[in-house]
Amino acid sequence: MSELNSRIEELRQDALAKVREEEFDDALAMYDEALTLATDEEVRELITINKGHALIAAERTGPEVKALPMILMRRRNPHHTFLSSYALMYTHRLTSETKRAIFYGQIALEAATQAEQTFWKLAALNELGMVYELDSQFASAIECFEQALACLEQVNDRTEHSFSHVAIVGNLGYNKLISGDTREGLRLLHSVIDQIASQHLKSDAYVDLCYGYLDLDQYETARGYGEMSLDLACEPRQVRNAHYLLGEAAYKMGDIEAAEQHFEELARFYPQFRHLKSLLFAIDLRSMINLKL
Repeated sequence: MSELNSRIEELRQDALAKVREEEFDDALAMYDEALTLATDEEVRELITINKGHALIAAERTGPEVKALPMILMRRRNPHHTFLSSYALMYTHRLTSETKRAIFYGQIALEAATQAEQTFWKLAALNELGMVYELDSQFASAIECFEQALACLEQVNDRTEHSFSHVAIVGNLGYNKLISGDTREGLRLLHSVIDQIASQHLKSDAYVDLCYGYLDLDQYETARGYGEMSLDLACEPRQVRNAHYLLGEAAYKMGDIEAAEQHFEELARFYPQFRHLKSLLFAIDLRSMINLKL
């Protein structure tokens, strides 16, 4: 490999690492530098796909994102087919366009399978599982996550194995809970909870545990995890979920004052529903909710 090509690949790999660390501005600058250096059309296409995925992860858009469908149509090679379809699945998951996300996810999974690339297949299965989860197709989500775990047994890189293991097991645990397999869901979540570094993901994991312990009528334990989730909440969805489940836990414990406070906080998110608090006292809605929405 020439010195120039080595520099381009170094920039690309460093940018991929920056994306994983959510340092998107640095990553995008590295991709731009790599694009100015690259002359080979196939290399430029690979960097374009990578930059498009980084823009999507940063919740931005740009010409690289718009180029992804055309790149996928060209199907230059299995790697580019996988990466472009995976990026399109990811962007449609973020915008809750689940039918399109599933369509692209199936293309990504097919490309990974045909290329016999275990890590690609693992990534596609985990992302596709999250799309099914968002679409409340929990049985399909569980199947994807279980297949992803089976793939993980073939991954030798310790860093990749650890990172993927925590993500997949956490996802599988939630879907087990929401499907009624409460004890198995709790077991899975507890097996990885201490390894979750992200505040955002930890808030989700704690509220999942709150949901599970509520299902076992262990209200004090549920309340503890709900409060931990609320403390770490990073977005409105997490705040809503925590207040709802904390209100349920408090109500079940006979702490009506605390239940009222949590249900009032939840009702602030839905000003169009004037009698929401009264409804929450009258009906347990846990069987109707998806904590990821």
